[in-house]
This record gives sequence, structure tokens and C-alpha cells, in this order.
Amino acid sequence: MKNDQVTNAMREAMHSVHVSPRLRARTLYAMRGKQERSYQMKRKISVVMACALIGVMLVTVALAVANHTGVLDFINMYDVTLPENATDYVQTDVASAESDGLHAAVREAIYDGRRLRMVVDLRMDGEKPLLTAMDCSLNDPFAWLRRDGSEDGSRTVLDAYRADGYTDLYYLATSISDGPEEGTIDSYSGDYMLQEDGALTCYYEICFAEDLPQRSLTFSAQALPYVEADGETQPDSGANGDSAADNAPDNAAVEEEIGMQLDRDHPRAKVDVSFDLAATEITEERYVSDAPVEYESVGVRVDRVTMTVKALEIDYVISYTITDLDKYAVTDEGLWFEFIDPNSTETDYYAQRLKAGSSNLDAAGNADLTQVQEQSGTLALSEKADTYTMRAYECWNKQRFETHEIHMVKAE
Repeated sequence: MKNDQVTNAMREAMHSVHVSPRLRARTLYAMRGKQERSYQMKRKISVVMACALIGVMLVTVALAVANHTGVLDFINMYDVTLPENATDYVQTDVASAESDGLHAAVREAIYDGRRLRMVVDLRMDGEKPLLTAMDCSLNDPFAWLRRDGSEDGSRTVLDAYRADGYTDLYYLATSISDGPEEGTIDSYSGDYMLQEDGALTCYYEICFAEDLPQRSLTFSAQALPYVEADGETQPDSGANGDSAADNAPDNAAVEEEIGMQLDRDHPRAKVDVSFDLAATEITEERYVSDAPVEYESVGVRVDRVTMTVKALEIDYVISYTITDLDKYAVTDEGLWFEFIDPNSTETDYYAQRLKAGSSNLDAAGNADLTQVQEQSGTLALSEKADTYTMRAYECWNKQRFETHEIHMVKAE
């Protein structure tokens, strides 16, 4: 199979796949030449408070249990730059609901009109249930589910379930729908962290197709219980057609191997949380490039670069047209552009780049090469400028091509 056929097949197969920002970032870092940053949860505490809490360890533990991972904590796990006033844009205690012993609370959210980032705390009633979600397999290290330094990675999720006194095991299938604006969700990804008190905190980053000052959304969750495998593969009916269960993993081979399987047809509980969000009130500024620029070595004309200043970052969109398919072929359909510091003395290409914004929902290309192509992403607010230096490269072998200056003017 030719490379372009493989590329198109991959795009088609992955079009509706939702993965965690952690996995997405890792893949993009490798593809685009980035060096992945090892993450650590940063817990800050003042000297005065530290002194006050010395010798009062029970109080410390109680505070840690109550302090669930927040939306900014998740964002900070990735190689991004946030403005100092990022906390000003966090909405808290958005909405909550409970049904059949399944509790869901949209605890924090940041919405800028185009992107939504939010955390949801999920709990199940019971003596000691173990909750998993999204792309978590029972064969994954338990440390991936906890990610707080309490695990060394030697045990799997199933090992922890069987050894730590858990009484029930659930996969929480979740989904987000956009109510009256149905169909406007362009892409979303998610992440998770099991808290010390047994709650599962899920993080979602959602990109909508267009800006809206207000949105009505519904978060849905189903608790799909794991049961002992009976050797028969259960039909995947999508839990009676509910979209949340469509996100449950299909690991039939793994389930048979470990002796546990999801009961997809009999969710233990379902809950819906409906809520309205208003975009953070900021004075939005938009800038556009003043003229098209030819990247002759790759057969591309950059028609327009748009920069939109948002609450946490600068959204950019690079619109370009392929003018010479023969020259464009050198990129093997892996063309990307990067904004760089022209005065950088770094020899590593990645180190020359401007600081990225907080979003992990970067995208590039269009399967139809005769149509206008687009690359979208974010820059840190500190990178706002009148002129940008933009370099073309291909993501597979990291070959770099020519560089041009892009002059920006304020949009009318």
C-alpha cells in the first residue's frame, strides 16, 4: 500500500477516535519532533501553613482528600504555558446530579467561546468501588489511574482491585452532547485521575466548530460493571443505544485473558448533568496576515494566518493552498508549520519554537488536497507579536524547509 493510501486510511479510521490529551500529546510530540515533558503534580504550600501543620498529619491527610485535582492541574501536566491570572477564568460548582447511586459533579470549567475545559467528579455508592474510565484497561499499570506518586507501576489495575479490598469494579462510560446546538462539537479528548477518597476525576477538553458566547451542554455517564468472564463474548449493543456506552473499550481478547469482562448491556446506573456555560468575558482581539506567502520548496501558498487572543492563549489558524502537487509530495502529506524565534541560538529545532498555549487539540491538513488546507493550534499569550517567523517542515523525518516572516494586522 502506498504512503498516501496508508495516510488516508489512518485518517478515516481515527476520525472519531477520542483519546486522552496525555496520549494525544505524546503522539504529537513524537510526530512533530517535540520532547515530551515528564509530569509531576505540583502542590504548593506556604511556609506559614507548613509550620502550622507540622505534627498534625491527620489534618494534612484530610485536606489532601478534599483537594481534588482541578482543571488547571490537568492543563499543567502538559508542555504548555498559562497566564498568571488563569485562575480568574475558572468557573466552579457548575452543576451536579445523582441517579441510582451514581454521582456526577461538574466541579470546574473554563470556557472561552470556542474551547471548553472541565473536570467532573464521579462517585459510585458502595462499600469500596474501584472506578475506571476512558482508555483505561485492567491490564494498565494502576499508577496510570492514580498518577499521584503512590504507585511504582509494578501492579495493574486488576491487581489493585483484587488485592486492596475493593468490593466492586466499574468502567464509567461518559459522553458530552451539545443540546440545541447538536453537531457543533468539532473534537474532544479526555483524561482522568483516581482520587484518594475513591472519586474518579475526569478532565475533558472540547473544541467547538464555532464561537458562541453561551452554550447548553449535557454530561452523561453510565456505570458499566465488570463481571467474571463466562467464556462467551457479549454483544456490544451500546448499552441500549446510549452514546455514553459507545465510549466503553472493546477489549474482548484482554477480558478473556484476565477473566473479567464488561457487562455492557446492564449498566448499574446512569446519570445526566445538564448545564449552561457563558464564555469568559474578555476583550477578544483578532489579527490576520497582510499578504499571501509562497513556500516554493513544498509547493504551498499560505493564504492567511489568523491569530485570535483568548482567555488562556492565542488561537491560530494557518490556511494554505497546495499549488504544486509534485513539490508537495516531498512532505508525504505530513506538512506542518512552526512559529520560531528568529534570534534563537538553540541548535535543536524544537527549542527554537515559540511557547505553546494550553490546548492539546492541534490539527492539520485536509484529506482532499484540492481544497484549502488548515493547521490550527495555540500560542502562549506572551507570544503576541506584530510579526511571526514561520517555518515549514514535514513531521515524519523532521525535514525543515524555508522560513518566512508573516506580518499581522488587526482584523476589521
